[in-house]
Amino acid sequence: MKKKTIIISAILAFLPAVLHADTPQRIQRLLDSMPMNGQAIPVEGSFTCPQLGGTLQFYTESESGGTSQLGARLFSDGIRSAYDPVIIRCVERLWVELLVRKTTDSQKALLKEYGVRMVLDGYPLGSGSHRNLSQDLEVINSITSLTMTTGTNEIDMFMRSRAGSTLHIYIPADRDLLFPYDKKEHEELLLAQLEHSTARYAQMEPGGLECYMIDSLTNEMFFSGDQPVFDRNFPAESMRNILMCALPASDFSKISLRIQPHTYSKELGRRFITVRMSDFLGYFQKQGLEFYSAKMENAGDRYQCILVMFHPTYNYLHMFSVSFTTDQLFSDKAVTLKSDLSTFIPQHNIKNLFQEK
Repeated sequence: MKKKTIIISAILAFLPAVLHADTPQRIQRLLDSMPMNGQAIPVEGSFTCPQLGGTLQFYTESESGGTSQLGARLFSDGIRSAYDPVIIRCVERLWVELLVRKTTDSQKALLKEYGVRMVLDGYPLGSGSHRNLSQDLEVINSITSLTMTTGTNEIDMFMRSRAGSTLHIYIPADRDLLFPYDKKEHEELLLAQLEHSTARYAQMEPGGLECYMIDSLTNEMFFSGDQPVFDRNFPAESMRNILMCALPASDFSKISLRIQPHTYSKELGRRFITVRMSDFLGYFQKQGLEFYSAKMENAGDRYQCILVMFHPTYNYLHMFSVSFTTDQLFSDKAVTLKSDLSTFIPQHNIKNLFQEK
């Protein structure tokens, strides 16, 4: 028995401090790069790494049993609750990636690779009086004001310290940088969450008419008088009202979806997801996406409608299509509609689909 224990202990000594199948590869590589001198990193919790950050606190977060985030705790709880958590986590994760690089030249190379700019009192890192990362930390530790500018291709986090110094962190609005998951991992997470989502659907009011990329893809809702259309004489308009969340959930409570995912992973693409239409829409509403719909060509009484969902801050989009007949849409019995979902797709695919310039 003793001999077996020694062998097992020896094997464990050579394993990374944290290893789990559900830990994103990017996070695992970062965990492995931490100079912990044998100290274990918790799957979730706070810890220090004196060799890397002195008294700076680091933290991990978990999801699905693995470590989903590793970051330096730069910001107060008040800032964390007031500002976009994805951007906050991105900056705190980036800080760890910079610290493990150690030299300013190596840190500058990483920032250039990511397209991130850190500008202290007008100077990018490594130029003028902006000599090293510790100067940026001094500003963060004494923040008197913080603003975030989003909605463009670049996010600007702007901070001012008590001493009057200013720090801009410019971050590309890019899913690959903002999230710790690669595309395959993010698709897996999205589909798992969608399949078990309990997010509540909310009926939406019409806003100003807008197009997304092409004229036929709009946020239009269809009304008869002051009531949104749900009428078998207008099946395409009725479905588009469902997709645009213009109708009360009771109008389409009997409709479920059998979704074929079209993903980076062939394994994921071989399975189907079945979910109620209201749960499907509620999940993506909760993600903060903008919805745009269009009608595709119909063949007789069979119609196809498209929903494009775009995130205005993180700059990614999903595309959903659903096929149906008039009888299915207005059935008194429960129905399951065939549908397709493509996630995290390039924007140019939209124009290709509609063959518009």
